[in-house]
Amino acid sequence: MERTGMFALKAMRHFIVMALSAMVVLVFANVVLRYGFNSGISISEELSRTLFVWLTFTGAVVAMYDHGHLGVDTLVRRLPHRGQVGCAIACDVLMLVCSALLMVGSWQQVLINWNNAAPVSGMPIGITHLAAFVSSIGLIAVVASHLWRVLAGRARADDLVQVVESEDRVPELPNAELPRENAR
Repeated sequence: MERTGMFALKAMRHFIVMALSAMVVLVFANVVLRYGFNSGISISEELSRTLFVWLTFTGAVVAMYDHGHLGVDTLVRRLPHRGQVGCAIACDVLMLVCSALLMVGSWQQVLINWNNAAPVSGMPIGITHLAAFVSSIGLIAVVASHLWRVLAGRARADDLVQVVESEDRVPELPNAELPRENAR
């Protein structure tokens, strides 16, 4: 199971790089064509917007795994170990509920918008909403894995605080080839 998760995270990181690269190429080429040659790529705006939505939701899953989301952790860091465990469990349960709500709502939006086509590309609008659905599945997997480690007593002290207070303290990316416990 750990290998599947690592493969999925590596695939997400590669997707983020490819989506960002495609967006840069599409937008740059469209600007050059519009101002230099009075033409353009008509699909570039729709495709760039869809890629940006997918990139954002995919990045949220990767950031959740890396504990890279910003937050206020002053109180939690000052609590004793049991208090940190209790906060971690409460946070994980709340995040699971929110992720489940995101999954249900985004799936409903996919179904509602699947037959609506984008004006230029003809691509189903539901594809854009599918990003939130796929992301919610990834978030549920990451949070459930963390909750399992906390409940089993295998979570390290730095795993109990899941956010960083400052961008200066964002942890380095773990080695994608090693399991999370051995990555640091």
